[in-house]
Amino acid sequence: MSGLRDATRAVVALAVSMAAGACSNSSGPQTGFAPADEVATGGASAAMAEDDGDPRLDLGSGVGPLSDGCATLNEASELAAARVDIIFVIDNSISMTFEASEIQARMNDFSGQIADSGIDARVVLVSSYPDDGNGICIDPPLGGGGCPAVDNDRPVFTHIDERVGSHDAWDRLLHTHEQWSDVIRPGSAKHIVVVTDDTSNIEWMEFEAQFLALDPTYSGTTHHSVVCHSDCDSAVGIGDNYIALSNEAGGVAADLCEQDFQAVFDSLSDEVIAGSQLACAFEVPPSPQGVEFDPYDVDIEFDDGQGTRLPVGRVDSVTACAEDSHGWYYDDPVTTTWITLCPQTCNSLQGFADGSVRIDFGCPSIPEP
Repeated sequence: MSGLRDATRAVVALAVSMAAGACSNSSGPQTGFAPADEVATGGASAAMAEDDGDPRLDLGSGVGPLSDGCATLNEASELAAARVDIIFVIDNSISMTFEASEIQARMNDFSGQIADSGIDARVVLVSSYPDDGNGICIDPPLGGGGCPAVDNDRPVFTHIDERVGSHDAWDRLLHTHEQWSDVIRPGSAKHIVVVTDDTSNIEWMEFEAQFLALDPTYSGTTHHSVVCHSDCDSAVGIGDNYIALSNEAGGVAADLCEQDFQAVFDSLSDEVIAGSQLACAFEVPPSPQGVEFDPYDVDIEFDDGQGTRLPVGRVDSVTACAEDSHGWYYDDPVTTTWITLCPQTCNSLQGFADGSVRIDFGCPSIPEP
């Protein structure tokens, strides 16, 4: 799986600056990125920073002036590893005995394949424990130990102890949102996997609307399903709604009737890895001693690696992203702890093999027009 790690290193290098003086910007705001083969060349390309380990966001301590005379506290940082958050919702009904044992046995192999690819993954499991229906408990290394009673190892692995009935996988996912939402990260690739041998009590479009109403940043979540596609011996009901949403979202729609969980988890891991991309959310570093951070003095610039630099303007929120071609926003306008690129901006960056993002703290933000 090292190919993905190498490819991720080539996508983008991140330079983060903490400016102690004022910055000016010589070029006006841009509203679009041209494809890599159409961008003009002629300027300085961004420096790449890496070592022999996995990509990491590593703020340096070197001090040097910006081109406009700003003093910066910065060294070129390494890459932020691609972040993936995966939620499993498992039917715990009496008919799921074989399926529960297979999931319990194979979850560590699945998470190991994701980790070996260099992806920073978190797993949430919505399911009861073995003493409640066909519940499951995950042993180390993914689980934290203590089975069959407890296996949490937050934030990497979060087990929500919630019994899931035959028809209510989506309902239980929505119901437990406050219990798992704190481990879902801004800018991560998000996946949901439902495993059940029955139908859903919610139509797929109704569920999707309720799910996005919880948090608009969940847009783009990939939905997977392991359900019965026909009236086979393993079927209590056919999972038409789960299948429809998986197809709509570009996820895996595996057939539970085949009872081949090795193939199911292989397909899921391949899909998660193939769909991962560079993280597009960056944590705001602490201000140096004696420097007060103004959240509106932040300047973000994209360098395509071929000499063209494009400022990225600030928008008020993720919902405002739809009003502009490109932009970035704070996860919370009060705490301002994370800077997140708009979805369309994040997607655009993935196409530039030598591109970089530079974030300067201390420079007035460029608002999107």
